[in-house]
Amino acid sequence: MKHTKKPKAILHGECIVFESKIPASAKPERIKGPYAIIANSEVTGNHHVIDMAPSVKFFQDGARRFFKSDVPVAVRCLLKERHDAIELPSGEYEIGIQQEYDYFAQAKRNVAD
Repeated sequence: MKHTKKPKAILHGECIVFESKIPASAKPERIKGPYAIIANSEVTGNHHVIDMAPSVKFFQDGARRFFKSDVPVAVRCLLKERHDAIELPSGEYEIGIQQEYDYFAQAKRNVAD
């Protein structure tokens, strides 16, 4: 018997997406265009995105950002050669930015792509 499990979290460049319930206080976010940027590229324009479809909805709750989809969606980069696309099953997710620790500066910072 083959077991398939939903991923608990995926890492895509500096972006992290993990399973999460969308809080009742979250407000719908209006996305203009064919995709939603979920992590900006600071230098190269290689944004991490999710393509928009009628079943994909984004939400904001303070500084936290969420999305839900009734169909599988892919997290991908605009520059396809940089990272493979990762497909997520339908569900509710929270979006964040990975952090790293700089031992020389003795400080944590967001991962930059």
